[in-house]
Amino acid sequence: MADLSDRVPAGHPPIGPQGRVMLALIEEGDFPFGLERSAKLGDGDINEDRFLAIVHKDSLGSDPATGLSRLARQLALPEPEIAMLRGHLTEAEIVHFGYEGGKAGLYKIYLEFSGRVRRDLLPDAPRRTEVVHLAVKWRIDDPRSASVSRYIWPAEGRSATAIRSRLAGLAPQAGSLASVRAALELIEAACEHCPPEEVFFMEVEEAGSARRSFDINVYAAGMPVRTVARTVRRLGEAYGVAPARIEDLLSRTGPLQLGHLSGGIARSGRDFATLYFGAAARRGARHG
Repeated sequence: MADLSDRVPAGHPPIGPQGRVMLALIEEGDFPFGLERSAKLGDGDINEDRFLAIVHKDSLGSDPATGLSRLARQLALPEPEIAMLRGHLTEAEIVHFGYEGGKAGLYKIYLEFSGRVRRDLLPDAPRRTEVVHLAVKWRIDDPRSASVSRYIWPAEGRSATAIRSRLAGLAPQAGSLASVRAALELIEAACEHCPPEEVFFMEVEEAGSARRSFDINVYAAGMPVRTVARTVRRLGEAYGVAPARIEDLLSRTGPLQLGHLSGGIARSGRDFATLYFGAAARRGARHG
């Protein structure tokens, strides 16, 4: 495997071995992609051994379904889930390859149906609830654990006021969740930098799981992470993360553009919050 240590953006912890496997497969394709890092907070810890690689479907080859299937098989995704992804690939435009390290590492593949968003934003287009991402996630040590998540853009979640209402109904006593409080603060900060309608909100559904979560995209606001430093500190306090670790995180990520916040109730039934930031253009290993 190629040595990817020099390909990790400065200021980020190195990607773990299982993540380097995925990233190496993508870089071997020798096509442009975006790389976004993230930090997941919860249960007294911060997990930064994570990334999303963002690939245009056409970069997967003249037959994108074959290219996607090849990568998925190399990552040990079972055939039924590969068939499901292939069945929805025609309408998708973007494919995200995700990795999350930790005690039980995860691989993830998301299809993004960005055309549905553009269609619904046309003048006079009726507002419809849309599935924007369809994702398969599986434990690296147990590919049979694969599960499907749907990221839904609700028709009733297209304004800051509507998003606040959706967050309040996320779960019983949602307002007491640290992630929801952080989301409300993020919306307020973002609306100072972009029109409220450009804050993009999704809810996540996962069949047979306790997960009840959200994703709020604020790239349109063009804010660095340091804009929400106080929110991050409050998250750390709520989750029992040592203040020194929070300050270290902020010192490294503060200048980077904040992309989105996901949070809510995880599969474990515990509250979590994940900050995504610093998306940057990359290319395959031969180009660096």
